[in-house]
Amino acid sequence: MTSCLLPGALGIMRFTGGKLFLKRIEILGFKSFADRTVIEFNEGISALLGPNGCGKSNIVDAIKWVLGEQSVRNMRAERMDDVIFSGTESRKALNVAEVTLVIANDQGILEIERPEIAIKRRIFREGDSEYFLNGASVRLKEIRELFFDTGIGKSAYSVMEQGRIDQVLSNKPEERRYIFEEAAGITKYRMRGGEAERKLVRTEENMVQVENILHEVHRNYETLKKQTDKTLEYRKFKESVFSLDRDLKLLQWRDLVKSGEKKSDRLKSREDKYRQVVEKINEIKTALATELDSVNEMESRLIESQKQLYGMDLEKENQEEQVKNIRERRNESDETCKSARTREKNAVVSLGSLNKLKKNRETDLAAFKDRIKEIEGNISSLGKTISAAEERVNGNADETLRTNNSLTGEEQTREALGDDLRSLTDDIVRELDRGLKDSGYDRSARRLLAQSILDSLGELHIRSEGRARLLSDQKNLSDVKKTPELLSSAYEDFLNISKSLTEVLGLFMEYRDSEADFLEEFLAPEGIITRKRDLDEKITASAEKTRKLKEHLGSLYDEKTVLTLQITESRASLEELRVAQARTTTQSAAAEDSLASLAREAESEETRLDEIRQQLAGEEARIRSLDEQVAAILLKREELEKTQDKLRKDMAGLESGISLENEKMTGRESNLKKLTVQRGTLEIEKERIRLEMEHIENEIKLLLEDFRDRNSRDLNDYSDLRDSIRLSPKQIREKLSSSRSELKGLGQVNLMAPEEFKEVAERHDFLSNQLEDLKKAREHLSLVTEEIRKESASLFLKTFKEIREHFHDMFRRLFGGGRAEIRLVNPDDPLNSGLEIYAQPPGKKLENISLLSGGEKSLCGVALMFATFQVKPSPFCILDEIDAALDEANIQRFVSLLAEFGAKSQFVVITHNKKTVSGAKTLLGVTMQESGVSRLITMRLDEQEQGNEEPFKAD
Repeated sequence: MTSCLLPGALGIMRFTGGKLFLKRIEILGFKSFADRTVIEFNEGISALLGPNGCGKSNIVDAIKWVLGEQSVRNMRAERMDDVIFSGTESRKALNVAEVTLVIANDQGILEIERPEIAIKRRIFREGDSEYFLNGASVRLKEIRELFFDTGIGKSAYSVMEQGRIDQVLSNKPEERRYIFEEAAGITKYRMRGGEAERKLVRTEENMVQVENILHEVHRNYETLKKQTDKTLEYRKFKESVFSLDRDLKLLQWRDLVKSGEKKSDRLKSREDKYRQVVEKINEIKTALATELDSVNEMESRLIESQKQLYGMDLEKENQEEQVKNIRERRNESDETCKSARTREKNAVVSLGSLNKLKKNRETDLAAFKDRIKEIEGNISSLGKTISAAEERVNGNADETLRTNNSLTGEEQTREALGDDLRSLTDDIVRELDRGLKDSGYDRSARRLLAQSILDSLGELHIRSEGRARLLSDQKNLSDVKKTPELLSSAYEDFLNISKSLTEVLGLFMEYRDSEADFLEEFLAPEGIITRKRDLDEKITASAEKTRKLKEHLGSLYDEKTVLTLQITESRASLEELRVAQARTTTQSAAAEDSLASLAREAESEETRLDEIRQQLAGEEARIRSLDEQVAAILLKREELEKTQDKLRKDMAGLESGISLENEKMTGRESNLKKLTVQRGTLEIEKERIRLEMEHIENEIKLLLEDFRDRNSRDLNDYSDLRDSIRLSPKQIREKLSSSRSELKGLGQVNLMAPEEFKEVAERHDFLSNQLEDLKKAREHLSLVTEEIRKESASLFLKTFKEIREHFHDMFRRLFGGGRAEIRLVNPDDPLNSGLEIYAQPPGKKLENISLLSGGEKSLCGVALMFATFQVKPSPFCILDEIDAALDEANIQRFVSLLAEFGAKSQFVVITHNKKTVSGAKTLLGVTMQESGVSRLITMRLDEQEQGNEEPFKAD
């Protein structure tokens, strides 16, 4: 008895492992997929991308729908026929929608011995729905039973939509069981167990009914048995009366039959001839039907060829429209190229003009610099003249002693200044020589080094008394190089060194914005270093001249008046030169600003020129692509025209064959008319004979009816006795009268008692046997129900424990710690008990999952899903934006787990998250380039990694 209760004997198909995966989906007319769309899936993880509203979730709806979803609300519709494409402004609505799901079954895991299993559902606008399994029409129940306990189904965990996991966690405890039952593989157990329990209830109800009926039947059984004995005696006399009356009627019947046989022989002769005529007619009709079928078949082929020809004409028109559109786009690209070339030419001209203007500005700047040098030379010369004149004017007798003291102080100051200046400049020269010769810098590095050395001049500070010293913080030369902000204040102090150094600083300030030119000016023979040495010589000469002035002081008095006038005029000239110097310096600065502005404009123009050339290259590539498309369409058009020519030849042959068959049919129809006339004549003759026979038959019928009315029996049943009767009609009548007298003496008799008794006896025996069978069935069903319950409970508890353990582990991995529990509400009744889920994220207390935040619930749902997959992975799983509520850190954990489980199951993930997409092998893009119509784009990432640089491929 126990062996018959095993899962196999109950017809329960278990998912035993192996490799099932979703191979492709074919969608036509379903929601926004107006055109036939084939979505190829690969093993591992595929990501389904697209903007909101483009139709991504319609693919999920299509999968649920083909697996048997009956809820209009779950289909996001008001009526089921709303899933049919309803049309757009440019497209008509369709009247049918169908979705085909193709699953790879290479290892024969499912009970169908095919490498591929195709499930199709079709719905018409009228509301009729059809299901197909590998092309054969089936019921929804058969499709559901095929996927029992595999994790695949409209309500299984193979489809996890946005919010579905949260819904599972938020449902009543009793409603959370379906995922655990599906994973445990007891769905069919519960279904068969439920059927067995219902049968057991019906069996017990039937037992009560049978016992009640059997009690009533037994009372009738005794009464009818007594009545049956009297009835049997009555029947004996009744049978004697019947036999005698029967024999009398049989003798009359025999005479009528002999007369009818003669008529029958004549009728048979006519019928044989009639049959021959009919056979010939049928032969002709058969031949005509065959020829007509041939004509119809040829006409069908002719119509089909006409349809193909018309379809090809439409395709040619479509190709012409495509070529027209492509050529229009090519013309647009040509115009864009022309415009780009014009803009390129203009940009080149503009760039040339800017470069020419820039060169002119550079020439002007050089002229300004030359003019500044000339003015500075004149200023220096006038300064020397004025100084000499002033010294001579001040050398009068009254001021001789004071002048001598001043000259002595001046000599000391000049000596100190010369020493400090010489030491500083020597340091600068050594720093410059060392940096340029030893460092091996490129030009930009040398420019920075030169700037560092120039910045060291800023540390020199000349006190108002004329004595040079370093700044009060006594920074060394390497520190000076790092403080260019001191340059401005150093410049003010530097003016007091001498007029020669004033010239150097003026030149430095003029060229400070152009470091390369200043470096050249600083190192050239006529530069600062050389002029500094000249200044040293002039200081020495000045000392010697002072000594001589003392000797010739007396002669200066006469020249005082003349020199005073000369000084006045020289100072006026000096002021004019300084004004000219300032004006020229301003013009030079303006020229430099203009030059910098022109350089920026030239750089901007070059950038624009590069952009124009890039755009031009892109448009030229687009033109080449469009030309290739036109060539491909024209080649296909040529193939269509060849096919059309062949179809036209075939159609001509079919028309000729139809004409020949029609001629044959005309000849046969003529013969058919002649035979039909002959058949009519024979029918008239047969009818006359039949009328004569009918008269005889009516007499026989009246005889039989009279016998049946009086005896409730059919005389035909005794026709074999007609020739065996030996008594004469008179003898039969005498015996018949005697038997009737005996019959009257029995009185009232229940003639139906034997039959009723037999029926009651049979019913009594039947009910007794049925009651015994019901008792055995009740015992068997009770045993089956108990075995199913035990097996289901064992499987459920085993799976429950495994999922609970894995759920705890998954929870810790996703939350980075904490703990989670799944508890049975009623552990004593695991098959009907609800499930409570508790979670304790890190740093919180253990609480019911309904009290968690939305993000924590989503993460718990993900943990539950992966825990279920660890126990029993579904062959494929559709995840519809279940990562939407997760933050960045949790997304990373989710992606890691997804990659881990992707090696065991196939995942199709609908997501907007880049991290989730990064783990996919295949990208499926859904777009809506045409309003209201979804379109698919696919890309294999592993092909991209191997060097295939093709973009998304449109399906």
